[in-house]
Amino acid sequence: MLTTRIEEAIRRRVAIGTRIAYPKLMQEMLNRFDNERAITFAIMAMVKKAEFNHVEARKILVRQR
Repeated sequence: MLTTRIEEAIRRRVAIGTRIAYPKLMQEMLNRFDNERAITFAIMAMVKKAEFNHVEARKILVRQR
C-alpha cells in the first residue's frame, strides 16, 4: 500500500518527458515518506513497468508514459 502511494506521489511530481536526478527524487520523497527502502522499491517498480528509464549510469530518470 505504501509503495502505491509513493508511486502516485512520484507521478504527480515528475511530468511525462521530464528528466530528474535520482538523488534529487529520493530526497524529495524522503521529505514526504520516511521509508527509504519503500521509495527505492517504488522507483524500481516504475522502471520495470517502463514508466521510467535510467540514463547516464542510473543517475538520471526519464519519465516515459
